Amino acid sequence: MHPRFDITLNKLREQHSYRECSLPSGLDLSSNDYLGLHDHPVLIRAAHEALEMGVAFGSGGSRLLRGNTAEHEALEQYAAYYHGCEKTLFFANGFMANHALLTSLPNRHDVILYDARVHASSRDGIQASVAKSVRIAHNDLADFADRLQQFRASADIIWIVVESLYSMDGDMAPLQQLYELAQVYQAILIVDEAHASGIWGVNGKGLCEQLCRPETDGAIRMPENLITLHTCGKALGVAGGIVCATATIIDTLINTCRPFIFSTAPPPIQAYMTLKSMELCASEEGARLRQQLKSICVTAQQLFGGHGTQIIPIILGDNQQAIEASTFMQQAGYDIRAIRPPTVPPGTSRLRLSLNVHITPSTLEDIRQLLSQLDTPATFVERSL
Repeated sequence: MHPRFDITLNKLREQHSYRECSLPSGLDLSSNDYLGLHDHPVLIRAAHEALEMGVAFGSGGSRLLRGNTAEHEALEQYAAYYHGCEKTLFFANGFMANHALLTSLPNRHDVILYDARVHASSRDGIQASVAKSVRIAHNDLADFADRLQQFRASADIIWIVVESLYSMDGDMAPLQQLYELAQVYQAILIVDEAHASGIWGVNGKGLCEQLCRPETDGAIRMPENLITLHTCGKALGVAGGIVCATATIIDTLINTCRPFIFSTAPPPIQAYMTLKSMELCASEEGARLRQQLKSICVTAQQLFGGHGTQIIPIILGDNQQAIEASTFMQQAGYDIRAIRPPTVPPGTSRLRLSLNVHITPSTLEDIRQLLSQLDTPATFVERSL
């Protein structure tokens, strides 16, 4: 074997950046299962019903061959109604959906303006795109406006790429102002709702709901220059990624998107369970779980600062400090993981508290007390990263 790989791994170990998989242990404060749906009784019953009805485990081919099933189409139709868009497209996971969007839609005459803290899946898609791309300072509306003005005359289409709720800092994008800029400069806004889907907005429809207009029948309608991505493997508790857009955009993806055309379709049972999870989110039980989570978020913000969302960064500094703090918390029975570069900027290694409905105020008090015992003081308040 070429020595390059051992050299790379040894360097990662020296920098305290080496990663390995470990089994869950202790109280969950690291997953994205915010509503506790991954083993919710309603979904367990739905899975049994699916098996009894003969819903298939595998699709057997791509959607354009024989892999398209009634379960895929039912999910996409419901998701279009739920999110108020003309059409949706279901992918196996959110990473694939983000990558597919950004490698299929922008062309060499376009410009992509992306927030500095968008997810790695968006970054990889942007890097693979033939379009020119420009990194924008995090949540900096002035920077976005300056670049929109700079490229409006020369670009065919300008794409603005952001997350609605950022996964490592827990802050929200200024969506209303970004949408207004997109309107002024005739840009298309792509919003990754991965950490907002199921939690924020009416019935957990996401933060982009504020950009939708109400119809006379009480439904909502997404604007034409908005594309949203809803990840199904976080608050929804299942797996997949749903792109919501106009019929023209979705049909373009179906006809040009290589990750869609050349991939085996997601299992029909996955599509079935995702639909059942969305229905659960829209139910009274979903509303109760969201309220329960938001109550915990309020308590957590009082104790740790942050932005009042389910994601709380505890900034420690370097990699070793974050690893030692994570080990300390896990030994105390709390599954809290260390987050290090390149996931976060250098010098901002941290513990990421990921709240869910099973957390109690007394649990948060205990965690606060344990963190106060660390040799390196934890930064609980919002800071510039």
